[in-house]
Amino acid sequence: MNTGQAGAPEPAGLRVMLAALCCQKGDWEANLAAHREVLARAREAGCQLAVFPEMSLSGSADPRANPEALLRLGSGPVRALVEATGEHAVAAVFGIAEHGDDGGSYITQAYACRGQLAGVYRKRHLGEGEEGYTPGTQAAVFRLGALRFGIAICAEGGVDYPFDEPAAAGARVIFFCAAPGLYGRRTGEESWRTGHAWWEGQGLGDARRHAARTGAWVALATQAGSTVDEDFPGLAALVAPTGEVVARLPDWRQGTLIADLPLNV
Repeated sequence: MNTGQAGAPEPAGLRVMLAALCCQKGDWEANLAAHREVLARAREAGCQLAVFPEMSLSGSADPRANPEALLRLGSGPVRALVEATGEHAVAAVFGIAEHGDDGGSYITQAYACRGQLAGVYRKRHLGEGEEGYTPGTQAAVFRLGALRFGIAICAEGGVDYPFDEPAAAGARVIFFCAAPGLYGRRTGEESWRTGHAWWEGQGLGDARRHAARTGAWVALATQAGSTVDEDFPGLAALVAPTGEVVARLPDWRQGTLIADLPLNV
């Protein structure tokens, strides 16, 4: 597993752990254990927040083909992960394929802090293959202490408003959580390298563009590795408001990146 660290610590800044994880579809127990491991590592590293990819806890699921893989916000795995943020004293932004209480299916990033569910953001701009999901309707800006932050999810990198809205509301950093499935299976290092290079241009390119446009930090966390029927290109990276990539993981493999942002919390 790759590990990395960005920047010099700031006395009153935000230290965050960005996770590029392999998230098996419907394997809530294994995914929960992986999240707990990251939270423990984040606490040891002095991080206040851990950020996970899109659909990290549930795995990437199609509600039309695998409705049983979706999770409710009140389900056991979600409650357990929320409680773990209190146990480890590290807040978390994590993803689920959500079975909504209204009957809709949503791609959701949840924010948990001090053992409580502090908010949710449901993906509003859906991508290819996500026709079975319901678009979210609400913009959201979250707080960690005095810090305001936003969340954007995968295909939303292709539009501006998920980044513009939180920046206009005072968000200093936007967490860009993704799970872009690659076309075709990865059969060797060269095919992994090709898939990863595509995401460097697409996902990291979007992160750089939005950071430079909005003047906000953008932090990217992507699903990594092989699942039962789909592969993911992996990448965790931190982009400064200039659009410069301050730090990143080197390749498509699972890993965590520790980043220090000069943001008051």
